[in-house]
Amino acid sequence: MLDFKKDVSLKIHTTFKTGGLAKFFVEVKSIEEFQKAADFSKKHKLPIFILGGGSNVLISDSGLDAVVVKNSIRGVSIQGNDVTVSSGEDWNHFVGVVVEKNLAGIECLSGIPGTVGGAVVQNIGAYGQTIADSIKSVDVWNYKTDKLETWNKTDCQFEYRNSYFKKHPDKLFVLAVKFRLSLGGQPTTSYPDVQKFLINAGATSLSDVRKAVIEIRAKKGYVILPGYKAYNSAGSFFKNPIVDQKTFEYLQNKFADRTNTWFWPEKKKYKLAAAFLLGQAGFEKGYVSGRVGISPKHSLALINIKNATSKEIFDLSKMIQSAVHNRFNVILEPEVQIVGKFD
Repeated sequence: MLDFKKDVSLKIHTTFKTGGLAKFFVEVKSIEEFQKAADFSKKHKLPIFILGGGSNVLISDSGLDAVVVKNSIRGVSIQGNDVTVSSGEDWNHFVGVVVEKNLAGIECLSGIPGTVGGAVVQNIGAYGQTIADSIKSVDVWNYKTDKLETWNKTDCQFEYRNSYFKKHPDKLFVLAVKFRLSLGGQPTTSYPDVQKFLINAGATSLSDVRKAVIEIRAKKGYVILPGYKAYNSAGSFFKNPIVDQKTFEYLQNKFADRTNTWFWPEKKKYKLAAAFLLGQAGFEKGYVSGRVGISPKHSLALINIKNATSKEIFDLSKMIQSAVHNRFNVILEPEVQIVGKFD
């Protein structure tokens, strides 16, 4: 029987270690249990909020007037190149499983915290790979019809750090994902940081790339694993913005003396390094504002330094957005999912 708990603090369920109370909180470990949770939410006329690892979310201090469902539905099935995984599986653990089976396609996404479901919603990407590139289909639960549906990749409307699921969190719940990977495939080693690590290590297997990526991420303070220093953070708070030619030329003149890489061509537009813009706007690594600040290891990671509130983190993000926009006419969009009411 499911245990629906009332007024549960969400602080212990997010990596920011902030957030108010959930009106109801329940953990589900099967599709059947999720269906019961969905029925419960309808009976009480409350929305459902799906919580995975809590590693990419900033929840309001006022909490959520909702049924918060902790997704612990697990299971991995491998048949040749096709791998089906339940959405509650730990993402990094799952990557380790397929790498061990010599399946290529997601090895560069190692070390990213959270669940498989959250990874799909966010369309995570790193070091030359994006999760959408390897997805074949996604099984979802449709809240409106109370039925299980299978969506192909096109249905999911994957974009840079975005998807249909992220845009419409109240319509569908990701239950399982089918990946088409490459058995015995070559690892992706396109990023300079990865290449440098591998050259120094003298190896290029899938497991070597996985190890390299985890170590590189750890240097940025982005790894939440035993043996690594972690911060109360949700990783990169902002997306790398994509701008048109006119904006890029304006910035190119402004940064003409900069030799470091702060942009990349992106389909007739330009993707800018958000971390670079933060630094130029005065928000360097190690910046502190009261009980919140920026990680000393990476300027895109906002951190809860000591018993901060979600509002304090939110206010810092708004201050950064305003400064970057005023100085460079560039709008920074959050990568982190901001949930609940903020003044």
